[in-house]
Amino acid sequence: MNKLASVLISVALGFGLLGASAPAAAQVEITYATFLDPSNETDPRVGAQARMIKEFERLNPNVKVKILVDPVAANLLRAMKTGSDTPDVGRVTSYSFPEMIATGNVKPLDEVVVREKIDPTDWLLPLDASKINGHLYGMPQDFRIPVLMYRKSILTAAGVQPPATWAEACTAGAKVASPTVIGFAIPLGKSGGVGGAQALGEYVSSTMLAPDGKYFSADGRDIAFSKETFVRFAQTIKDMYGKCKATSSNSVQFGYNEIHDGLRAGTVAMSNFGLARFGAIRRQGAGDDLGWAPAPSYTANDKQTVFGFQIFQNAKTKNPDAAWAFIKFMTSTQGQAIQAEGGEVVARASAYKEPYFSKPESENQKQWAKLISARGQTVSYSPILTTFHEILGDALQRMVLRDGTPEAAYQEVVTKYKEALAKVK
Repeated sequence: MNKLASVLISVALGFGLLGASAPAAAQVEITYATFLDPSNETDPRVGAQARMIKEFERLNPNVKVKILVDPVAANLLRAMKTGSDTPDVGRVTSYSFPEMIATGNVKPLDEVVVREKIDPTDWLLPLDASKINGHLYGMPQDFRIPVLMYRKSILTAAGVQPPATWAEACTAGAKVASPTVIGFAIPLGKSGGVGGAQALGEYVSSTMLAPDGKYFSADGRDIAFSKETFVRFAQTIKDMYGKCKATSSNSVQFGYNEIHDGLRAGTVAMSNFGLARFGAIRRQGAGDDLGWAPAPSYTANDKQTVFGFQIFQNAKTKNPDAAWAFIKFMTSTQGQAIQAEGGEVVARASAYKEPYFSKPESENQKQWAKLISARGQTVSYSPILTTFHEILGDALQRMVLRDGTPEAAYQEVVTKYKEALAKVK
C-alpha cells in the first residue's frame, strides 16, 4: 500500500466513512397546538390532519409530532405570554393572531420564506396579504369567507332567490319569516367565544365595517373604520330586526351554535355562516336542502373579509429547524392536498391541481376558492379583538332592544374600546 492510499484510508476511518454507516440524526419531538382533537372520529378534518402528520414523519424520520389539543387556543396564548418553549408550533385564526404576536414570542418568517424561495403568488390571496404590521409571522393553511347558507325548500316555497345585497336580504327575509322560522338570522349579543359577538364579527361586521379594507390600523390598535361606515352598518342591522322583519327580536343572543342548529333543523331560513360548517350541517339533517351563495353585501360584487388559520413558530422553541420543517410541509402543495381531503379551502393555489380536486366531492371547495380569489380581502385586527366584539355586540343589542340610534351605538363602541385598549400595554 502506498503512502497516499494509507492517508486516504485513515481520513475515511476518521470520518466514519469506511466500514460503518454515518450516525443517525438525533430524534426530536415537537409539540403542535391545534383545535383538532385526534380522538374525534366524526370530523373529516381530523383524519386529514392525521394523514398530514404521518406523511411529514415519514419524510422526516428523526422528527415526531405530539399534538396539544387546544380548542380555543387558551393554553397556546398562555404559553406565548410566559415565554414557554412549548408548544413549538401553533395553529390559530388570523383574527386571533395579533394577540399572539403582541407577546413578542412569535418568530417572524420573512427571511426564511425568501431564503427558501417560497413563491409568494402561489396562494389564493398573495402571501403578502397574510402579513401583520408589515411582517409575515405565520403561513396561511386555509381561507374562509362568509357565505349565505339557506334552506332551499323554504326559499322556493316563498318564491324568493338567495339575496345578493342587504336590500334584497331585507325583502327576502321578510317573505320567508314566520312564527317558527327566522327569515335571516344575524348573530348578536355581548358574549364572546361561541356567543353572538364573535359570530357577528366573523361573518358580518368585519366585512360591513371594512368595505375599503380599513378595519383597524396596521398595528391593530386603533379603529380605522369611519363613523359613516359604522352608522350604515348599524342601521342595516337594526332594520333587519325592525323595519324588514327579517330577524326575530327573540334572537338577540344568537351565535354559532344557534345558527348551526337553526339551519340544520329548518328554523332558520338563511344566514351568513362559515363555509367550514356547510358539510356538517348537511350531514346532520339538512341534506341537499342546504344551499349556499355568496354572502350579501351593499352591492353584488363588494369585497368580503377573509380569515383563516395561520400556522406559526414559537420563537423560544428548542427545535427551530424541525418546527420550520413542519410548518413548511403543512403549507406545501403536498401537505395542502392532503388537508383538502378534510373539506378545508386550502390556501396554496397549486394544491388545486392535485388529483383530489378532480373528484365531485371537491366541487364546493373549488367554488369557494374562486370566490375567495375574486372577492376576498384581508384586514388588520385588534390584539383585543374579543373585547372589541363584546363591546360591539353589547352596543348593538342595546340599540335593537331599546330602539337606540346607530350614532349612539358608535359613540359607545369607540369610547369603550379606547378605555379597554388603554389597559393593554
